[in-house]
Amino acid sequence: MMIMWQKLKQDVGVSDAHNSQLFVGSMMSIWDIVLQDWLQKIDRNLDDVQLHIHNHSPIELRKQLLNRLIDIAFIFEPPYVDDIVTEKVGNVPLQLVSTDPHAAVSSLNNMIQVDYGEAVNSQFDRDFSESSTVRHRMSQPRIALNFILEASGTAYLPKQMCFEHIRKNKLFLVESAPIYSREIFAMYLAKSHKSQLIQDSLILFPYTRN
Repeated sequence: MMIMWQKLKQDVGVSDAHNSQLFVGSMMSIWDIVLQDWLQKIDRNLDDVQLHIHNHSPIELRKQLLNRLIDIAFIFEPPYVDDIVTEKVGNVPLQLVSTDPHAAVSSLNNMIQVDYGEAVNSQFDRDFSESSTVRHRMSQPRIALNFILEASGTAYLPKQMCFEHIRKNKLFLVESAPIYSREIFAMYLAKSHKSQLIQDSLILFPYTRN
């Protein structure tokens, strides 16, 4: 109801004339990987934009987008819908790291499986079904990172998220482990009246679109 009220105020021109409102929805785990930096870039470069941020499941994101309750949705595996434009905005490398400097693919302890969507999850299951037992499953890479730093363990994490910990020898790359990547997509309505604002915001996305 609050979201609908905000949208209604925008449509009838009741909201502050100096503000352009951008309603952004995403899966929870994507915030940790790339969206925090993106929001800060919008704040620094688009002074008149007022951000509204929400977390939803993939199904709910599509529903909210079609109902014009959000302007942009970020997702791992986008649906193919005629009225929705899908644009790849990032390709994030995922690497296997451990708190054990001697960890090997053949004998991994305290393995944490992070939910990166069906494509990566299926590949992970094929590669590690015989060599390790998953002890915990977590929906967000940030939670997995904090967990293994405190309790020790192994997990696939975005390269940019664990770079500093590797440099400080708090985490170590597991040699010969498969390297995955996770594509991230932005979705928005093809006939959105905020098309220019959406394009301006996506230009600021912090990772190469390739």
